[in-house]
Amino acid sequence: MPLNTPQHFDGAANIMKSLVDWLHRLATVTPEDGPEIGFFRVSVSGTDPLDIGNWLLSIDPQGLLSNSLQATGPESWSVMRLPDLPRIEASVHDRHRLGADLACVLSLALDRRVVVSNDIAMQIPQLEKVVFHPVSQVVDLGLLGPLPPDAKQRINAYISSVAGLALGDQEIIGAASSAYHGAILLFDREPRAAYTLLVTGIEVLSRKYGSPPTGWTNWEDSSTWDRFFLEQDMTIGQASAFRDRIMHDKQLRLAATFQDYASTRLREDFWDKPLDQWIYGIDANTGAWLPPTKVKASRVSDYLPLDRTTLKKSLGKTYSLRSLVVHEAHWVELMTLAQPPVNQPQGARILPFPILRALLAELIWIEISAHALPTALPDFQLLRGK
Repeated sequence: MPLNTPQHFDGAANIMKSLVDWLHRLATVTPEDGPEIGFFRVSVSGTDPLDIGNWLLSIDPQGLLSNSLQATGPESWSVMRLPDLPRIEASVHDRHRLGADLACVLSLALDRRVVVSNDIAMQIPQLEKVVFHPVSQVVDLGLLGPLPPDAKQRINAYISSVAGLALGDQEIIGAASSAYHGAILLFDREPRAAYTLLVTGIEVLSRKYGSPPTGWTNWEDSSTWDRFFLEQDMTIGQASAFRDRIMHDKQLRLAATFQDYASTRLREDFWDKPLDQWIYGIDANTGAWLPPTKVKASRVSDYLPLDRTTLKKSLGKTYSLRSLVVHEAHWVELMTLAQPPVNQPQGARILPFPILRALLAELIWIEISAHALPTALPDFQLLRGK
């Protein structure tokens, strides 16, 4: 039975398009050419791995995964073999989209959490094995680095400062901090959701510590509307009424407050913050992780010029992307969120995930420092036994 021809949708919004496209390609595979086999890792909750055979794809059980702090119970994994047209290896983006589509369908069909890892499968013929290398961490390679040597001093500074916050500040800064931490937990699993949490954290701070812009000319789209009023031959009174109504729009004021607060509250030393990138290789013989390697040492200024007008525009794009994800479940490519090359100027586009994360962390510390009273920690010392 032939597949229904899919209607055209915006590729960023149609999440199932990759799955349907794969089915269309599979229908054209001939016995003479034979399919090319792609490999994906699939994990499910429980002690029984997913086991599906003798079908258009195969999910071969492998066994239990080792326990981890992130697990809420036992997890099992399988290798999914996916036939496709003989072709050049799919891009990271295409593979991510197809894996996400399959995970969506499997989760819906089984009423269980099914994870299809976003990684690159490397076949090693001489060892007769497939090694998987995760790639989702490309969204923020700075989070993977080794711990800083002054960990104790850093933690002490935060805890002693948080202890001096008034209740109202605790609630607001705590909410922003929780959003920051949630984004870190999700960045390599569901980067769209992680990105929206970073935006939410900044928005929470802006509502408390920022001020909504009140002047018409302070709104970046004001000139566009002014031209529209002229084109429509509006009277001065009509145009003024429209301006008042637009400036009282709640959503507009939230977005404008978000942009103004984040672009003006930062200190200039933010642009000197390090944005180092780290990667971990995998030993092809054993599958074990190799020590971290710093692939790039850089600072915020290498990607974002010290130009608050450009930053404000980028924050506007960032807020708009958050709205698309929240209201339309908009799909976002990994590399759209990842740190761009150093020689690529930021311009007026969304802030990449690492810079947005650093920006929220900086704003949290700024507000903690501004509102915390000096507070001594309890005179207590827990000693280690010998």
